[in-house]
Amino acid sequence: MDKFYKQRYKILGGPGCGKTTEIMKILGNYFKAGLQPSQVLMIGFARATKDRLQEKFIKDLKFTEKQAESIKTIHKYCFDLLPGKDVFNSRAKREFKKKLKTDPDNWVMLDTPKDKEDDVFAMWSAEEDKKLHEIFQLIGFARHSRKKSIEDILKFHGDHKDYKFAKIQQYEIKYCFKNYTNFKKHNNMIDFEDMLEEVLVDNITFPEYKVVMIDEVQDLTPLEWKVISKIGRRTEEMYLVGDDDQAIYGWKGSNVKIFQKWPCRKENIRTLPKSHRLPIKVYDLAQEIVGDINNRIGNNYEPAKDIEGIVSSFYSTEEMDGILNVNSNAILCARGWLQCKPYVIYLKERGLLWKEKSKSQEHMGSFVPSFPDKYQKILKSWDMLQNGHGIKGKYLIEIIKFFKRGLVRHGKKEALTDLNTCPEEFKDKNMFFNFKDMKEKYFILADINKPWFEIFNFTTTRKKDKTQPNAIFDDDEDFNNYLKTCYENDSTLSKTDIIVSTIHGVKGMEKDKVILNSNWGFSYNNFRSGIIEKEDEELRTCYVGVTRAKEELYIMTLGHKNNFDYLR
Repeated sequence: MDKFYKQRYKILGGPGCGKTTEIMKILGNYFKAGLQPSQVLMIGFARATKDRLQEKFIKDLKFTEKQAESIKTIHKYCFDLLPGKDVFNSRAKREFKKKLKTDPDNWVMLDTPKDKEDDVFAMWSAEEDKKLHEIFQLIGFARHSRKKSIEDILKFHGDHKDYKFAKIQQYEIKYCFKNYTNFKKHNNMIDFEDMLEEVLVDNITFPEYKVVMIDEVQDLTPLEWKVISKIGRRTEEMYLVGDDDQAIYGWKGSNVKIFQKWPCRKENIRTLPKSHRLPIKVYDLAQEIVGDINNRIGNNYEPAKDIEGIVSSFYSTEEMDGILNVNSNAILCARGWLQCKPYVIYLKERGLLWKEKSKSQEHMGSFVPSFPDKYQKILKSWDMLQNGHGIKGKYLIEIIKFFKRGLVRHGKKEALTDLNTCPEEFKDKNMFFNFKDMKEKYFILADINKPWFEIFNFTTTRKKDKTQPNAIFDDDEDFNNYLKTCYENDSTLSKTDIIVSTIHGVKGMEKDKVILNSNWGFSYNNFRSGIIEKEDEELRTCYVGVTRAKEELYIMTLGHKNNFDYLR
């Protein structure tokens, strides 16, 4: 394949070694030599990576927002090469699910521009429909492994080792795949995998580039690598940037061996020499873990030698009192979400804010606060009213929605908060309303001098019921008491910077303190399976968790039988 390239490079960078800084430095030198931004393509593995790179390019290399558009996710790059296609969006997913259960032979449905204007791809969420989530996750994994036909997908299912897919019947996969394919075909729609597959046909020609950089290449699937290979055929210089020791997405089809074996001249392989993140004690533990990975390139680097750091263990959640407080900058992570629950229970009881990845379609993949943004905005609006300022009608509606019982004249609350029946002036973007208006014109009985927790009753979906008996909050009252305690601990709701997540969710992040649960849950069976690929994946996952720490690493060991060997 060397005939396609003028040069090919690999840049290997361990945790905190400055891969992004190195990318910026290389591109800065190219631009000084006369290269134009239009001659460069930068591919990021995830949207968060792409957003971070765009911000840095605009700030440090003085890119315009238009020029920064040359930094794309691989899916956005492919989608731009497929004009005339619509995305399988949330509206389409709702209609597909409905017809799948009622009228699977009648697929034509999205016939207005409004139906198709949403260009955000729908995601299959386990919270929405666990069965369909697992079926389409399996189909997606198979397609990323270059399995296109239903026969190949069914064989992939039969060979797959993940226990959760064993519960899926092959007739269910066949039924869903057939009807999903028909639905997309009749509506001229594509999903993530379609984008990648369709650009590989011979009649689609990729643009020519002087320089292409691919970040986080260790996480690419075989299907994504096919796209990268095609990009490379019209590229003069290609840089593959990553760290095979941090390849932790094998469970969804990523194949680190492709990166490891991708041809590259020895003199064009560069290892970044020093981590600017890891203190010595954290580095030493990380090296113990990574040293036992069977298949790796060998990414050797030095720690930040002037910082010794802390690596310590504790054996009950109460011991976190000496580690965390309202001013903490910390990651609390675990192998799976179930192993994160002790963190959430502790933080709730202490009235500390945290962020976790959203599972809703609207905010899928984003970190959202335990004190929801929506309610924080209501508090700000209430504060503005208390200080004599006016607020717009849309914010007034939100405030009234959550007033406690008896604070709006009987029979008026629903009318005031329904856009079909609310006063027309509430819809005027140029009008503002103060509390005097609310009392005199809109039937409000609340006392403006009272604190917000005596005025509002907020609601949550994370309360216990028959469908979720293990939810974090007992009821809405329990939820509101938590919000009140958070506010009493920090009225700004901004001091605490704590993230609760699986290890996969915090890959690429760092905090001063990291707490890592040694309980590996069901995944411990992978480590003990005797299968080298699975053992290596668990070692790499542990390595990623450990190396999020900038100063202090704490191992939480609560006496479970599945404690990971390196975290005992």
